[in-house]
Amino acid sequence: MSTYQKTIIVGKFIDAKPLIISEVLEEFRECFHCTEEDITRLTGDFSRLFDFFISYFSGTKELDFEDVGEEIVSFLHARNINFEEFTVFFDSCRMILENWVEKQPITELEKASSIATMNKFFLELLKAYTIEMNTKNEEDLNIKSNEIYQLQQERLQILSKLSNSFAHEIRNPLTSIKGFIQLLENRIEKPSNEGIYFDYINQEIMELEEQVNQILYLSNRKNHQDFNHHFVSLNELTINAVSKFQPLFNEHRIEVDAQLKKQIVIKGIEDQLKLALYKLIQNAIDALLMKDKDRKVIIQMNVVEESVVITVANNGPPIPAVIKKNIFDPFVSTKELGKGIGLAITKQIVEKHNGSIQCFSEGIWTKFNLTLPY
Repeated sequence: MSTYQKTIIVGKFIDAKPLIISEVLEEFRECFHCTEEDITRLTGDFSRLFDFFISYFSGTKELDFEDVGEEIVSFLHARNINFEEFTVFFDSCRMILENWVEKQPITELEKASSIATMNKFFLELLKAYTIEMNTKNEEDLNIKSNEIYQLQQERLQILSKLSNSFAHEIRNPLTSIKGFIQLLENRIEKPSNEGIYFDYINQEIMELEEQVNQILYLSNRKNHQDFNHHFVSLNELTINAVSKFQPLFNEHRIEVDAQLKKQIVIKGIEDQLKLALYKLIQNAIDALLMKDKDRKVIIQMNVVEESVVITVANNGPPIPAVIKKNIFDPFVSTKELGKGIGLAITKQIVEKHNGSIQCFSEGIWTKFNLTLPY
């Protein structure tokens, strides 16, 4: 199409501008159920967009579609208009202009050339506001992710303070009870049948102290034990753990396969690492009790670069997807009566050892990978 022919068609577009904009606004009203007042306010916006189209069609100057794309996205957000719905309206606008071109007294070649230029314009505009919309959505997603992260951090800080306060509030009277029980026990003449009751009481006190100590692991504060690192044999730790749970394995007919290779020794706190491993094995047993037969636990130990990876796997039911993402959060449990602090404690212990823990639950196997510096 020659420059002269293009000038004539541009002139026709300009002459028809009020009618075209009126038809576009009517389409907008039907698509988004706007009031007459809304349409009046939008007239200026669509008039500027039409002028932008004329400038593109005439090819008189370079145009910045990026700025127009930003304006369209801001327009959609300000009016809470759905992106997909606007894209449908956008195509309707293209059809309005195409129908107008078809009615003009120009040659078929000029019509085809005009429609091709017009379609190219709409394609560029669609590309511009789609890119801007994706960028905006990504920014919004990052903001929301940061907000969620901040909330999680605040929640962990609150939980840390609560666990410290809760543990100390229990530990102090518990220590007093333990002392008075020992005084009473010393006053009883030996041998005495009442001594057995003191054994029960002391056993319960010890178990309660252990529960209090575990609650303290939920705290992100380090205590004196966290700095008392020694060399720990992970092989011996694993063998002892398997021996500890062997009666349960036998009782519930669970097949255990401990795949230990070379002797692996790391620096850490043995009691804490033992507790972390115990929690993973106990979780595996609890999961396997939900199936009738063919119960298996696999414990593996591998060195990967400068880390050692301990894997505890079971072929019990998979972890539901709805809680898998938050499985290490406190008070999240797959068990009906579970407290939901076992994996949270394990995670805290591992992180205090500068390690990490991951969960994989797909198909018939659920695996927990415990990674520690080696």
